[in-house]
Amino acid sequence: GMFGHKLFPHQLFACRVVALAQAGEHNSAVSLVAFILDSSESATIFLFEKQKAFVLSFSTRLAMLQVLGWTMKVRMAALQYSSSVSIEHRFSDWKDLDYFHGQVSTMNYIGHGTYTTYAITNASQLLVQETPEDSVRVAVLMTDGVDHPRNPDVIAAAAEAKGHGIKFFAVGLSDIAQQNKAKLRAIASTPAQQFVQSLSVEQSSAVCSSFPRNPSAPKAQYGFTNFV
Repeated sequence: GMFGHKLFPHQLFACRVVALAQAGEHNSAVSLVAFILDSSESATIFLFEKQKAFVLSFSTRLAMLQVLGWTMKVRMAALQYSSSVSIEHRFSDWKDLDYFHGQVSTMNYIGHGTYTTYAITNASQLLVQETPEDSVRVAVLMTDGVDHPRNPDVIAAAAEAKGHGIKFFAVGLSDIAQQNKAKLRAIASTPAQQFVQSLSVEQSSAVCSSFPRNPSAPKAQYGFTNFV
């Protein structure tokens, strides 16, 4: 069956992660998702709290999806960045969803300049070093679209990470990020309409297929339609 109601960004992305996992060869897969939160002064503490709520919703959604008849193991990590990068929860720290939520909820806002490139290289390193090569590697970059003038080339850093098989979601946090959409699209994996979202837009219209009840049933296709 299909449900054609509007989906929130975290639901869209969760469907997309499952689609990536299902594109693999096996009936079960490991999906590794690194959440990268913008903790900069320009992002503001209000948007920082909003990002935390987004991570809690997205991770809960992913945990829910894995029990619907098709096995997908999910491990998650969380980093935040400003003038420095703080790894709050590594993949190797993974115990369960509750523990992860605790680590995310207690993250403290940094509030300095924005160096997105170092966040990308740190997340990339974490995914490459702590996850099996055949796993589905996903990075979810939240950004207000503003970078410090001395921040190294963010698009080159994202391109290098994609070379390690990492899929990039870009989440714009504000109207400024909306104006920098070209940058978000350049950071994100393609097609952009499946990998770029905005937290300032309440809902996006999409259809995500529901999940097969029988694990041995032919693989269902998970995709989006009507998504602009």
